[in-house]
Amino acid sequence: MVYKAQSYFIIPLVLFLIGMTMSLLALADSKNSLLSEEKQTTEEKDSAGLEQTLEYNFSPEDRARLRKALADYSKTTDPEHDQIEHKRKAMKESVEERFNYCDKDNDDSIDREEATQCLPQIARHFSYVDVDEDGVITLDELELAQAKSVERQKAAEAKIEAEKIQEAEAEIKSKSKAKANKQALNTRKHPS
Repeated sequence: MVYKAQSYFIIPLVLFLIGMTMSLLALADSKNSLLSEEKQTTEEKDSAGLEQTLEYNFSPEDRARLRKALADYSKTTDPEHDQIEHKRKAMKESVEERFNYCDKDNDDSIDREEATQCLPQIARHFSYVDVDEDGVITLDELELAQAKSVERQKAAEAKIEAEKIQEAEAEIKSKSKAKANKQALNTRKHPS
């Protein structure tokens, strides 16, 4: 008797739980569907916003100012910046240490012979590094040569970036012209 009474309660309870589970699954599916649609809408808005932003014609000076501002900001907020600065300082100290080790006559300069024996990579570019053309390289000249090298690399990267930007601008302009031509063609076919 107790068994029958329990089955009268258990069966409806199980059916109720199955129904709730099915409802929750349906709810989850509809939620996933809504999230998917929302994600697509957000991506479309982001894409449209990017195209609109790219349509603004920023001058190279404005781009350079923006890049500098972003770089300055990242220096203040990037925790890795301190590590990078620490590594740069360590590299500079290492260069100074090697320079002083190679300076056999302790005159705070390295002549071509000292460079050839101790710093062959510098010896290959001796004339380029010896800015004042006095036949010796000082630590200041070595640091200047390194700064020039970094500047040349940045200029090359900036040139590549400028070319990419010009290509993107040209592509956007051609899309805009094609869209305008298509609209003009449609208005000619279907006069209002």
